[in-house]
Amino acid sequence: ANPQTMASLSFSSLVSSATNLSRSVSALAASTDAHLRQLDDEQTDAVDRIVQPPQRATFNSAAQRAEMHNRLTKQALAANAAGDIAEAASLFAQASGLDPRPTT
Repeated sequence: ANPQTMASLSFSSLVSSATNLSRSVSALAASTDAHLRQLDDEQTDAVDRIVQPPQRATFNSAAQRAEMHNRLTKQALAANAAGDIAEAASLFAQASGLDPRPTT
């Protein structure tokens, strides 16, 4: 084989390899983007469940829910003051589901 043919084959092989590499990188980038979007959705859902818990005690009146909220909030504050952070967080979450307020 003459040197010009060898160079042409080498260049053609190089272009083919570069094209395949470019396709692989594009596929990897698309897969990574999809995975990151899924993680973002999962994280957003987790935050939404904390910040906006489902309404609880829907058969009770708004006044009854507010009363239960206030009772639970007082218990949560007492638990927090006693250093029982897990119990306080649980009580605040319950209270927030009864009568969502910025304070809970």
